[in-house]
Amino acid sequence: MTDRPFASEHLEAPADPRAFHEFSLAEGFGDGMPLLPPTEDAVGALLDATPLASDHVLGTLAPAMVEATVEKVAVNAAMTGVTPAAFGYVIAALEAILAPPFNWSALAATTSSVTANIVVNGPGRFAHGFDMEAGCMGGAAGRGSMTVGRAVQLCLRNIGGQKVGVTSKSVFGQPARVTGLSFAEWEEESPWPSLAERLGYAAADEVVTVHGGKGTFPFADIHNDDARDLLTMVAKTLAFPLANMYLGGSAGHGETFVAFNPVWAQRFGAAFPDVADLQAFVQEHAWQPVDLWPADNRRILEERGRIDAQGRVHLAARPDQWVPIVCGGRGSLHGVALTSWGESSFCHAPVRR
Repeated sequence: MTDRPFASEHLEAPADPRAFHEFSLAEGFGDGMPLLPPTEDAVGALLDATPLASDHVLGTLAPAMVEATVEKVAVNAAMTGVTPAAFGYVIAALEAILAPPFNWSALAATTSSVTANIVVNGPGRFAHGFDMEAGCMGGAAGRGSMTVGRAVQLCLRNIGGQKVGVTSKSVFGQPARVTGLSFAEWEEESPWPSLAERLGYAAADEVVTVHGGKGTFPFADIHNDDARDLLTMVAKTLAFPLANMYLGGSAGHGETFVAFNPVWAQRFGAAFPDVADLQAFVQEHAWQPVDLWPADNRRILEERGRIDAQGRVHLAARPDQWVPIVCGGRGSLHGVALTSWGESSFCHAPVRR
């Protein structure tokens, strides 16, 4: 470990794992699950793995408006067991969260369950244990997915001060506010360029994308043989009437990430070799007839200009607000949407080496 001073406050903590767990809760930096002690050796190893100085400020995290230094991030990452080689993903995720379009200050305080969902691209997915196959959104237990996702959440809690009932008004929350939701795109199974490549990165780049997702929204089908019929039903499912994106005055804010399993991806890829055509098709069908809403709701939609000349209420304004990604098991049948809070745009950052 490089010999360097630590700016963070030092605490005398018990060595016994059970006692340390109780200590973390009593001191207010625990998230309810057991943590590892952030010893100088553990934190130093993470700091040695990044080209950034320990006092480098990534940005100011809401709601407490505290500067997120690399050292503070390393302390939280050490407690979740992030490996030094994977520490760059934590840094990249926070850099993306701190980008203005992500609107973290609003996400941190809202009544919604929204939090940062992390999608990883690049050749490091396998080596660092980011889940992308069966159970990739919970239960696959990849070290990268679990430790990086939880480390980011600890940073939002311990540096940013996001605590339910204190600074956050979240009514329900979601499991990802503790464990994080961090997974990789199964690029090798995708018929289209990866999400990172569509954002302008090279295939060799390691990239983290964060999306303000309200939770996993599953859907399934066993009846449609035609890819276009199936995608029509997917689009109708995504445009559910109480979606957050129907609550705002404009359809032009927010994106919905749509995860296709490899079997569905190949079916859709055959019908839509260009992913932009698939996005346009979803946009064309992701609406509901205005008559679906009660009269008082219809008046609100009309006042906000959400009803088109054909009496349709589109969830989104543009095709690019539908973001397809490929991951999950080969069991077919299932898809998952990461629905949008609305007042946030996904952001991305490369992993620094």
